[in-house]
Amino acid sequence: MLVSLIIPTYNREALLIQCLQCAFRQDFHDYEIIVVDQTRRHEPETRQFLEANQNRFRLIQSEKPSLTAARNLGLQHARGEVILFIDDDTEFESTFIQAHFQAHQNGLEVVQGRIIETHVSPQLSPSWLTWYLKFKGGDDCPTDGPVNVITGANFSVSRSVFDKIGPFDERFSGVAVHEDADFGLRAYRAGCRMGYVAAAALVHHASNQGGVDSGIEEKFFNLSYHHCSLLFARKHFPKPIVLYFRVRLMLRGLRSVRKLIRQADQRVVSQLNS
Repeated sequence: MLVSLIIPTYNREALLIQCLQCAFRQDFHDYEIIVVDQTRRHEPETRQFLEANQNRFRLIQSEKPSLTAARNLGLQHARGEVILFIDDDTEFESTFIQAHFQAHQNGLEVVQGRIIETHVSPQLSPSWLTWYLKFKGGDDCPTDGPVNVITGANFSVSRSVFDKIGPFDERFSGVAVHEDADFGLRAYRAGCRMGYVAAAALVHHASNQGGVDSGIEEKFFNLSYHHCSLLFARKHFPKPIVLYFRVRLMLRGLRSVRKLIRQADQRVVSQLNS
């Protein structure tokens, strides 16, 4: 087995079906699809689709929603030399797996694929994490380049990397944030060959329904968001940088409160004038 495509899913229905349909249509000849399903009860249409196509993928049930735990569970069952992780609200062309595998054949051990989102403009360079904990560039870049972190919706890892640095850190839980950057930075500091490959592209619908979160619309009011952010900061950066990062989180939180108050006031004015 050359490639294992792992798709953690939680409370996604039509988007999961669309994602699997893309996975079924791949031109690549030697791959498996592993769905780590954390949904307690699917809608009838989704259950019917999964049952009708059960011979085309492996379904692993996991009751407690956790993105890091789901990835690790999928990894335990994977047989591929290259482990490819995507989100369940993504869409991609038939050449997607081939592009990832070719990048590994060309010498990379960790591959960040291109992530296209309708609300995000393309960037001039791939993502890079600075020494002062600031992310530069982005994941929708038209040209290849070096990276020192990854973004979870679209990346692949040679199996040997897990032998070097271990699995995903399951202390990152709740709102999924920085668990991917943590893994990528660990790989980078362990000397793994990493790169961004624009040809390994997908469209990320970034659905606000499902995923692994609390259902709270504004993530800054979720304890797990700040827990994961500060866990990442304290694991990898010295205390002065952590303090600077905490101040940035507070300022971003204040901006979020201002935004919500402004939206609420606009809604009230609209109601009173109607």
